Amino acid sequence: MKRFIFFVLVFSLSFCIIANADFGDRVLKKGMSGYDVNTLQRYLNELGYFHEEEFTNYFGPITEEAVIKFQEEYDELEVDGIVGKGTFNYINAKIKQINLVKEKERKEKELAASVQKDLKELGLYKGEITYVIDTATIEALKVFQQNQGFEITGEPDEATQAKLNELFPKPVKEKSGVTSRALVEFTRKYLGKPYVYGAASGNAFDCSGFSTFVMKHFGIKLDRRASEQARKGTPVKREDLIVGDLVFFSQSGKKVDHVGIYIGDGNFIHASSYRRGVVIDSFGRYTGVYMGARRYLDIDDDD
Repeated sequence: MKRFIFFVLVFSLSFCIIANADFGDRVLKKGMSGYDVNTLQRYLNELGYFHEEEFTNYFGPITEEAVIKFQEEYDELEVDGIVGKGTFNYINAKIKQINLVKEKERKEKELAASVQKDLKELGLYKGEITYVIDTATIEALKVFQQNQGFEITGEPDEATQAKLNELFPKPVKEKSGVTSRALVEFTRKYLGKPYVYGAASGNAFDCSGFSTFVMKHFGIKLDRRASEQARKGTPVKREDLIVGDLVFFSQSGKKVDHVGIYIGDGNFIHASSYRRGVVIDSFGRYTGVYMGARRYLDIDDDD
């Protein structure tokens, strides 16, 4: 009897470890389940190979077909529908490429907005803040560069940026010490946890209980209700979202009644409902009306 109990305990522990393995830590194939399967589906969706309405934790024939389609694109990969080290490395590399492009675009938008605001203060730029170095911005930059005796390029080069920063000092962001990877990995630990109204224990959550729990882990104290969380923090445009931003929704389209945490690639994690618990959704699939976003946490991924 003792041997039997020991066997059950060892088996259960082994199963828990496997079920909670991070993406890339184990070979994935049809019939398997776990949070890393959910990640695989999201990555394949981002790459254009997985088109289901909902991401799950189960590796079924549809996931296998998506893997095969991905593998067929690369001569170096065996087309077997199994995600081993080679396939994982290729998927991960493609996702990193996409993320690098998005990050580059985000920084370009931030730079353009900063330059436009500075030139507007100087009376050289008359347009709206468009987050794009457009024709009007280029012309304003040329006038500024001419006034400063700089080479007239119409581009926000290093000398031009340095002078604008000297005239309009930018606040130095205090490092939070939190990376996007750390935040996403922490939130993923709670995938599958049940939805319980009023809960924020770590064993169960409601939507704002989950956001409160996660932010508390990273040193941020939030108001308890989603509607309250939507009124504080720094407003963020949808196109400027970064990992860790809180995203808000409404079932009626009139007032905020739901919150999730953005984890990149158009996806957010949230305590969804009694039926689904803590899951990952995309903006395109979630039925709630998007009501905006707030930033409470600055992510340190620049180094």
